[in-house]
Amino acid sequence: MLLLLFDIDGTLINSGGAGAAALNRAFKSRYNVDDAMAAVDPHGQTDMVIVEEIFLKKLKKTPSTEEIKEILDLYVGYLREEVNRAERYVVLPYVRETLDFLLKENEFVLGLATGNVEEGARIKLERGDLNKYFPFGGFGSDSRVRSEIVRKAVERGGNYSKKKPDEVYVIGDTPLDIEAGKKASCRTIGIATSIYSVEELKKCKPDYTISNMGELLRIFS
Repeated sequence: MLLLLFDIDGTLINSGGAGAAALNRAFKSRYNVDDAMAAVDPHGQTDMVIVEEIFLKKLKKTPSTEEIKEILDLYVGYLREEVNRAERYVVLPYVRETLDFLLKENEFVLGLATGNVEEGARIKLERGDLNKYFPFGGFGSDSRVRSEIVRKAVERGGNYSKKKPDEVYVIGDTPLDIEAGKKASCRTIGIATSIYSVEELKKCKPDYTISNMGELLRIFS
């Protein structure tokens, strides 16, 4: 059994800026901070780390656990509206076809390994009708550290399938996805579907580098 763990943003979908818009609204609502997301680079980061960085850069303070939770609760409350109205929301090329194929093959179990808190992840996938492919995962609500998120996803994958996977692959579009997979002792696949090129991802030395989700089938054929 092969366990495949997918990142979300830039790997499965592009939310069309919905996540950033929702976090901007959360900080504006609670702290009257304008354009909060302009202070951070969110690519590959967990939601908790993004919120921490905004506090440090915009509010000049280290947030408490309660303050982080408050912002993330506000964020999730705004996110569904932002996702539903995002004109540039898109399921990335070959994602549905690839997931349909993998789901039909008995040797694959599919899950998530994402920096999104779980409720936010499910909202982002819902518009693209992708939740049905991923019965479990590791999420940004499990930890602020991506490698710990991957480990949690592996644990849940074993519980879901009732056996230990023979191999685990972490599939993501950023160097941080690859780094997290390696730290969790998984194999890694870099997919150049967002801001990082194939060449840039290869420098991180993943096991494979692909340019779109359709090429995943070449690896497992």
